Amino acid sequence: METQSISSDNSKNYQQRFNEIEKNPLSLPTDYAKQIIQQMNTDLASHFIIYFQMKKQHWIVSGPDWKHISESLNGYAKAILENAEELAERIDALGGIPLSNPSHFSEQSYVDFEGDDNYDIGVMLANDLKANQIIIEQLRKRINFAKQNDDHGTDDKLKDILENSEEIAQELDHYLKNQSLERSI
Repeated sequence: METQSISSDNSKNYQQRFNEIEKNPLSLPTDYAKQIIQQMNTDLASHFIIYFQMKKQHWIVSGPDWKHISESLNGYAKAILENAEELAERIDALGGIPLSNPSHFSEQSYVDFEGDDNYDIGVMLANDLKANQIIIEQLRKRINFAKQNDDHGTDDKLKDILENSEEIAQELDHYLKNQSLERSI
């Protein structure tokens, strides 16, 4: 079967370029909006990286505890995707365009994807915990930056995302403290 590519010159049809910031309806200064949007796009990229990592783990996890762990990983991935959705909507409200090109996620992310291989469950969960801890640290910085600029809406959204991330980190930590996980196999 022959594949065809659709190509058209969209260079004159855009309403806003990716790195351009529109005047936002929130009455926030454009200079601040540009900075927070850039930062939140790195948060968004990082959320997508950890989302794909957890989905991969959900698909391939094995062992005696596989069903429960698989369900938990899938739930965490869904929560992370919801966090990403909140970030993207706030970026839009601030006058930016949310990062949406998957080929740019890894270069914009501050967390690394663990790779395509199948690791020991303890290693995978430790990788997830570390990635979530990095996200938590960055979200705290973002919250402080929003507070300093009287951006209470972004502050509130980021606090909700932070709480979700902290809950996931706490649950991952509990899994890792359980010595029966895969170690007895």
